[in-house]
Amino acid sequence: MKRLSILFGLLLFECLFSCSPAGKKQPTEDIKTLDTTISIAGDWLSEDYFNSIKEFGSPRKAQDGALFITIPNRTLEPTMMIYNFHEGASSLTILLNDDTYEIWGVYDDTIAELHHKIKTISQNNIKIGDRSFVKINPVMGDRHRLILEDVLFQGNYTNSDSQVVTFSKTGVLAGLDSLHFYSPPIDYFDAGMQVDQVALGKSRKSMELFGFEFSGDTLKLFELNCLTWEKPDWCVEVENGRLVYTLWKTRI
Repeated sequence: MKRLSILFGLLLFECLFSCSPAGKKQPTEDIKTLDTTISIAGDWLSEDYFNSIKEFGSPRKAQDGALFITIPNRTLEPTMMIYNFHEGASSLTILLNDDTYEIWGVYDDTIAELHHKIKTISQNNIKIGDRSFVKINPVMGDRHRLILEDVLFQGNYTNSDSQVVTFSKTGVLAGLDSLHFYSPPIDYFDAGMQVDQVALGKSRKSMELFGFEFSGDTLKLFELNCLTWEKPDWCVEVENGRLVYTLWKTRI
């Protein structure tokens, strides 16, 4: 049985919606030059992805079709749409047209194409085109927002000895032997990602991947078995191996 050690970072790329754009008309000069605050600023995750994470606890299962956008505090500022947490495309900006926020594509520093209108449903719910989004509150890590830490892992757990184990939304881990940090990959469109995984380590620079499974409030962590090696140090097919930890999440 071999353990897989990894030093990894998760890169999120700029992306556009998979939906068809709303039109190619140019914005009028009054909305094109209007710099104003945005009342719905923040981080927004597609509702179907959010609900799947809450129900099944599996980023791998939920990834296909996932959307994420950070809406800036002001119009005319650059922003991005993350598609499947994997692919990238051109940059976006948000304009205010009368009382409606609109997402426009930016090409060669020119606001060129209307992609979608944004409809505010509530303080924590919006629609962009025909997709529903929920507001989340992830912290910013070294290179990306810690989304799964916020919506899936964070909280207090107990182990079989009734000891408290804490996963914080900042990626800090407490109470699990000598492990002090955790980082769950969010992109599974690659080799060696056949099961849900999370990296655990004594430091952020030295982490090892484990498989994980959520079943209700129960979190199981497994050693990873490599089934196929492409190179001596590159595993392209894995499965969950020996069960290492079983934790039970504490309901507040």
